[in-house]
Amino acid sequence: MYRIGTLFICLIITACSSTKVHLYTHYLSDEQVAAISAKLEASHFEVQTNTLSFPQTVEESTVIYSPLIQDKSSIERLTQALAELDWKVSSVQPFVKGNHWYKQDSVGLLLIPEGIKQQGEIASQDLAHEYVSRDCDASQLNSGVKIQLNRDNTYQMVFTQDTAESTDHLKGFWKITSYPYMELSSQNERWWFYFEIEQKLETDKVSNIDIIELKPADKYKFFPDCRFVFGIRV
Repeated sequence: MYRIGTLFICLIITACSSTKVHLYTHYLSDEQVAAISAKLEASHFEVQTNTLSFPQTVEESTVIYSPLIQDKSSIERLTQALAELDWKVSSVQPFVKGNHWYKQDSVGLLLIPEGIKQQGEIASQDLAHEYVSRDCDASQLNSGVKIQLNRDNTYQMVFTQDTAESTDHLKGFWKITSYPYMELSSQNERWWFYFEIEQKLETDKVSNIDIIELKPADKYKFFPDCRFVFGIRV
């Protein structure tokens, strides 16, 4: 009798265990994250947030889950809870998307607000990375350069060898003026830099690489002929 009772309790615990939702907050405001998390937790989901970048193939709000998920009804409950917050899930995908894997008791929730990602364009959130220089004019620049674009629209430039007389160009603000063009302005508004944004696919001996390249619109003296790249292996 004791063993049967113990088994019954275990079954209840298993049946009542919450499905874990991995909520990607990359495109969401703090207010949206709070509202979505509260709604899902009230609907008996366990919510874990992250700021990971989306797989390149995800262009709309998507749920990713394992085909071995124990509670199949949780997918419908999840989309229904989101619908009550006016979030429409356009795609429900099984198992894996890029390098994003989910166990049988968890799902991935990748939400993209309307208007964030336009066809053929890169959202501003996806530009916030560290870019490394390539193809610089070695006769005029003997050091590498990095440009860090931050999510709060600030930037920093870092030179491996500091040879510039002035430093007021090293920090400032960035924005997309009219896609695919970007503007960097120093904090004192003395320096202005303009770049064209290009997205392309490169291949090395290991794998394909999704590249975002920033191409200067002019030959700036601080980084003559340099281009700046960020890449993710796919």
